[in-house]
Amino acid sequence: MRFLAGFLILGGCATGGRVEGASDAAAKPDAPGTVDALVVPGVDGPVSIDAPAPAAGSSLLLTEVVLAPSTGEFVEIANPTGQTVDLSTYYLSDSGTYFRLPAGSPTVDSTDFIAQFPAGATIAPGAVITVALDTTANFQTAYATAPTFSIASGTMTSIAVNGTPNLTNAGEIVVVFQWDGQADLVRDVDLVVAGVPTVANGLVDKSAMAFDGPDTGSATTAYGTDTRTIAAQSTAPASGKSTKRILRETGHELQTGGGNGIAGDDETAEDTGATWDTVYTAPTPGVVPAGLLP
Repeated sequence: MRFLAGFLILGGCATGGRVEGASDAAAKPDAPGTVDALVVPGVDGPVSIDAPAPAAGSSLLLTEVVLAPSTGEFVEIANPTGQTVDLSTYYLSDSGTYFRLPAGSPTVDSTDFIAQFPAGATIAPGAVITVALDTTANFQTAYATAPTFSIASGTMTSIAVNGTPNLTNAGEIVVVFQWDGQADLVRDVDLVVAGVPTVANGLVDKSAMAFDGPDTGSATTAYGTDTRTIAAQSTAPASGKSTKRILRETGHELQTGGGNGIAGDDETAEDTGATWDTVYTAPTPGVVPAGLLP
């Protein structure tokens, strides 16, 4: 196992991610196996603001979710692919209506949100990022490290929000999706139904729904069929615990090209009972099990 550092150069802050069991000796930026997770122009060394968009078959992964306490809530995302991903067209949400975004900012329920990653943000191959729901300061108090982004501190762009964003303790949908700002459809990147949500906090069927996005001169496109076999977890993590991904998606979801996800994967078909843990433990922001990353 090795250290996979993700350095954020945004507003003077730096954070990183690593594979579980990595040694501190490998934490030096120039050590073999380290990678820059986010790059911004004007910083010493090679820069790349125009990182490639995800190619066919590539997808980021949700890897950890903390539902409570509010000051410690976060979502962790890893890049298991072999390419840098431009995050500027990527979004994070806990609202089942996220897919309506091309028709205008959708109405979200109380404390729900849709947040966009900032322009210029990228995640490199093998890197891990954390998104805090609460402030950077509260995250640092809870975990003795800074998050890569914080919704409450404004390092994510709030697109739709109803009150103070936070995750429902009993559980709810958490989704990463991609939208170029013009198309009629968003593309699911990864989603999980964390904990045991009410129907109102769960997955909404977008099958065959159609919206006219901001692009002009093109026919309105409808979403394909969502299988929606993804299940809620049997229990919710207790306060101070997290739910963590333990396996990649391959072999555990439909990847036949006919879904609403990146490269046509059906993210609503993932068997999260196999790919996510069932015994909840203390949060490990920035650290993922060996085997999830290259």
